[in-house]
Amino acid sequence: MTELLFSLIDPDSFGDIPAPAQPGARCQTCDYWERLDGHRAAEDGEAARALKLSRLMAGERLAGSYGMLAWQTGEDGDRLAVGWCQFGPISAYPRAQVIRDRYPELPDSPAPWVITCLQVDESHADRGRAASALLDSVCADLDRRGINAVEVYPEHVADQWGPSPGPVGVYEEGGFTRVAGDDHFPVYRRELGGEQSEVGFGDLLSRVQPPDEGDEWPLPLPKGPREEDLFRIPEKPKRPNPFGNDE
Repeated sequence: MTELLFSLIDPDSFGDIPAPAQPGARCQTCDYWERLDGHRAAEDGEAARALKLSRLMAGERLAGSYGMLAWQTGEDGDRLAVGWCQFGPISAYPRAQVIRDRYPELPDSPAPWVITCLQVDESHADRGRAASALLDSVCADLDRRGINAVEVYPEHVADQWGPSPGPVGVYEEGGFTRVAGDDHFPVYRRELGGEQSEVGFGDLLSRVQPPDEGDEWPLPLPKGPREEDLFRIPEKPKRPNPFGNDE
């Protein structure tokens, strides 16, 4: 496999996010994880694209954006985005929090960040290996940010690339351990420790106040400069079951 390059998402590379495996989906407008009534279907219009970009860039001023691209460099020197990973604090993804609420045995501390999407273009010669390399790069960047734990909620289905988190096997090979759930809806977690941390969240919060974005989506950070809120589990209001098979 030709060496891959990795970069955090930014406004210039936002349009390069490759199409996911699920037909009709488009990452540039998908709000499936950000809203309980969200969807993956492609939408036209700059408003949807602008909102998605603002969500991905919400953490950029503090430690980095909430997505990473994998790039393949061709013989002519051009590069093509072949992989995409979306992640962030669990407070940024209400659907992930709803899934996590189903498993009371999961630890509340350290509160995890979550990986919601891990996709590699189906035309890539070594899709699984590329996904593993992208996952390793994401975890290294989160470790740099001082994040202590990462969770993911994949699905065991026939087409492992169909669900946005990607194949279970990629996480098992990447140091994630199954900590809850059943064979169909497992929960995988990896402890990072933040040992390589280059970012001091306490210092960052003392310098930067998150803006008030209104009620369109939950802010990933509290309004006040309280360091403990960065890694706590959000409140658990009553929400519908995302799996749709409970009362």
